[in-house]
Order: sequence, then structure tokens, then C-alpha cells
Amino acid sequence: MSTPLNRAAQSCALYGLKAPILLAPMASACPASLSIAVANAGGMGAMGALATPPAGIRAWVEEVRAGTTGPFQLNLWIPDPPARRDGDVEAAMRAFLAGWGPEVAAAAGDLRLPDFDAQCEIFLTLKPAVVSSIMGVFPEAVVTRLKDRATPGQP
Repeated sequence: MSTPLNRAAQSCALYGLKAPILLAPMASACPASLSIAVANAGGMGAMGALATPPAGIRAWVEEVRAGTTGPFQLNLWIPDPPARRDGDVEAAMRAFLAGWGPEVAAAAGDLRLPDFDAQCEIFLTLKPAVVSSIMGVFPEAVVTRLKDRATPGQP
């Protein structure tokens, strides 16, 4: 019979965890030092790599691996299609928001995320224990390649 405790024990055994503790992969809120501490305490560290370019992902992984032998996961937000923007609507929204708090810069919506395909490639190169996504699924070709590069005995 599958129970939450049984499933937690199975996950711990699969990934070599001492406790079913998984650090949430929050973008820009999971420094390597936190993941090292979680992994060294018996849980799984994590990085939310939404805005992190491949070189930054590699540096984070290298720091984590230097500080622990514990497992970690890398997580990406699956990108949406580019938004259609309307400067007049954005200006009206900024004017409205100015009545409620600090002024919103006209460039606030100009954020450009790192190249998603390049982020996927670095995930494939670095082979974390777990790769996860939010707000969508990885392209089938990426999933196939992740499975092909998985460590034997790992999912």
C-alpha cells in the first residue's frame, strides 16, 4: 500500500537523503551556501535558475559540489511566448500604480531572460540529481537527452 510516509522513504532511498527535505528552487533565493547546508543536513539542495545564465549555473553547481556530496536539483521556468506589448497601456498602468507606491520605471517590462536552450544544455552537461520545471514542461528532445544522460539507477 502506498502511503505518504512510504513514498517519502522511497524518495529518500532513491536519492540518498537522510530526511525528506527538499529546498524549494526559488529564483535568486537559493545561494549555494544554503543548498550545501541543506544537503549536508541530509536533504536535497536546489537552484531556481530562471534568470541565471549558463556560466552562473555552472559556478553555482561547482560551489555546491565543492561543499557537499549531497544531491541537488536545478529548476527552470519554461518560457512563455513573447508578450505583445502596448506602450500606451503600460504608461497608463505605471501612472495608476504611481498612486499606490513608488514610481515604476518605463523599462520595468524590458527584462530579458537568459537563452532557455543554453540553460538546458548546461543542465545536460552538469547532470544534477534532479531537473525540474515550473509553468510548463521541457521540450520532448530535452527530456529524452536528460534521460539518456541520467546516472544508472537514477530516474
